[in-house]
Amino acid sequence: MTPPIYNMAAHARVRIKEVSMIDRLIDVILQFLINVFVHPEIVTVLIAVLPIVEARMAVPIGLGLNLGYFQSWLFAFIGSSLIAPLLLLALIPFIKWLSRTRLFKKIGTALYDKFEKKSRSVKGAGDDAADGKESGKKELKKMLGVFLFVAIPLPLTGVWTGCAVASILKIKYWKALVSVVGGNLVASLIILVLCRFFEPYINYIILALGIIAVVIVIVLIVKIILHKPEEDAQTEPSDGK
Repeated sequence: MTPPIYNMAAHARVRIKEVSMIDRLIDVILQFLINVFVHPEIVTVLIAVLPIVEARMAVPIGLGLNLGYFQSWLFAFIGSSLIAPLLLLALIPFIKWLSRTRLFKKIGTALYDKFEKKSRSVKGAGDDAADGKESGKKELKKMLGVFLFVAIPLPLTGVWTGCAVASILKIKYWKALVSVVGGNLVASLIILVLCRFFEPYINYIILALGIIAVVIVIVLIVKIILHKPEEDAQTEPSDGK
């Protein structure tokens, strides 16, 4: 019997059509971004500044805009790191302020509880303050914990969450900044290496990351709507210290 060459060819044509549809979709999105912001470097930096996506999305976006590997990584790292100094100063105080307002209380409380729960998973988070060398060791332990937390490029472990966690753990400003930026350096390099290995599928990566980001946003919104304040976190947002 003649082998089903026709069916195999038809299946191949379907696959090519599917790939081309994804390519066209991503090309339309990238072209829109270029039309708005003109320069691919600016697009990459702005994507990297955004929460949730950060450098994870910015590196493949840069590659999709025909930036080189080094440029894609550099502008993604710069963009995602630029926001860190401001986040360390203002993110948690802003969330605490939201929790004290009548209109946004539920949002502020839910976000604080989320970040507070993340902070518990960081190495050294449960250590109490001490004097002298013990205090220094515990501070270093927390710094290492935040560094590792940000360095692993998983959803909601980036610069935004890392800064919130460092603030809740009361790590000193410059030490927290070094931990977050250092972790972001490692995370962005890991993303770059993964993109290098899967370069032929860069449009799939962009699409998948975009879908993941949308799902995370939807889940967060649902959790905020259904949120019930935790007993041990209820009093904390009311005070900036």
